[in-house]
Amino acid sequence: MKNGILICVLALLLAACQQSTVYVFSENLQDEQRNQLDAALKAQSLPYEYVELAIPSEFSEATLLLSSDKIYPKETEKLATIMQGLGYEPQVNYSTRSNHFYGDGNIGFYLKNAVAGTTFVMPKKLRTTQCSEDKYNDLAVKFANEHVEFTLPSGAIVRLSWEYLYGYVVIYYKNYSQTYSHSRPLINTPFGAKPSDTYRFTAHVNNPNWLDCSLQIVYMD
Repeated sequence: MKNGILICVLALLLAACQQSTVYVFSENLQDEQRNQLDAALKAQSLPYEYVELAIPSEFSEATLLLSSDKIYPKETEKLATIMQGLGYEPQVNYSTRSNHFYGDGNIGFYLKNAVAGTTFVMPKKLRTTQCSEDKYNDLAVKFANEHVEFTLPSGAIVRLSWEYLYGYVVIYYKNYSQTYSHSRPLINTPFGAKPSDTYRFTAHVNNPNWLDCSLQIVYMD
């Protein structure tokens, strides 16, 4: 009887030790993207570990590397959904590449921001969203090389200066500024989820209230 109990305990321990793990590699993600990624990983069912190693250059921006000996379809679909929620289209691979190999159902999760380190390009036309006051939502915002124009509800156009600084968009108004962090989430529309460029304001301002908004463009095509 004791031997039977011991065998059962060993079997349970072995099963626990063999539980598949998601190994997470990330490069050049912005703070908001990292926070969204961590929250999403905590919500899925598999254990995960962050790995501080470079992602092979031939990998796409979003890659899932699966072990061919054991595949978890539901869990893999959830991980792919996490990538899509961050604005990426995942690529799924099943073979050994660049010495990154997985067995026993383990999964490699690779996510890199290819925009970082390259020339920054600001969309020319956006709309305000997530404003503190609803009447300032959906205002037209137009960016040029050094200036940005806000079309207010009255029709008046306010022209301000802006720049891209240390990974943030900064708009200057009088003696202070509003700063925006960039992400690329999928946005639900009547035509399904569509990619976007979203610039979320990082601090609340009391005046002018139309600067207390995020900026967004949704790509419908």
